[in-house]
Amino acid sequence: MVCSATGNLSLAAWMILWGVLLDKLDGGAARLLNASSSFGAEMDSFADFVSFGMAPAALIYFRFTSDGLFADHNVLLGIICALYVVAASARLARYNVTEPPGSKNMFFGIPSTLCGALAASGYLSAEIYLPNSSMWNTMPVALFVMAILMVSNVRLPKLQKRRNFSINSLQIINLLAVYIVTPMMLFPEYLFVLSLGYLLIGVCLAWNQPVRVDETSVEE
Repeated sequence: MVCSATGNLSLAAWMILWGVLLDKLDGGAARLLNASSSFGAEMDSFADFVSFGMAPAALIYFRFTSDGLFADHNVLLGIICALYVVAASARLARYNVTEPPGSKNMFFGIPSTLCGALAASGYLSAEIYLPNSSMWNTMPVALFVMAILMVSNVRLPKLQKRRNFSINSLQIINLLAVYIVTPMMLFPEYLFVLSLGYLLIGVCLAWNQPVRVDETSVEE
């Protein structure tokens, strides 16, 4: 957020993506060390709120507050960014206290982690491929859409071991690639396509898939 406020927007976006990597590691580390606790779960949610709620909103706000279509509509831009922050906090609070049927295998509402990854990688990709395009102006709109998706009941399959060897291999290869290119600040377009593809394909696959009510979990 400090980087966004001081104009170092690219680094701010990469830091959000680094947060995505760390978010996926901390739970595994806690289980490996047998250090899981309710306190740790609450701290994890608070960290998610800052990294994938407040930080992406700050990135978009400071990018468009003085440039583009929203430069003359800073109040509207501020409202959109604030709604995103509220939606992220509502999503995290909701799943700290409820256990939707079937949540062991499905996300109900798009995870804040994925929304943060989409916002950051989308920004970095647009910076490379659309530096002077009016399509930049769609990013606040995309942030608003993600806010709605976070608090919706749209289902998304979790990334986990499958019965299909090809799918498992694809997941492992992409996971390894992400943990290589992200720390090195390379290929944000790959990260964006991967995140967007997971969202679109996952939502389509889950659309008509029945919910398995015997499997519940609150872990995100």
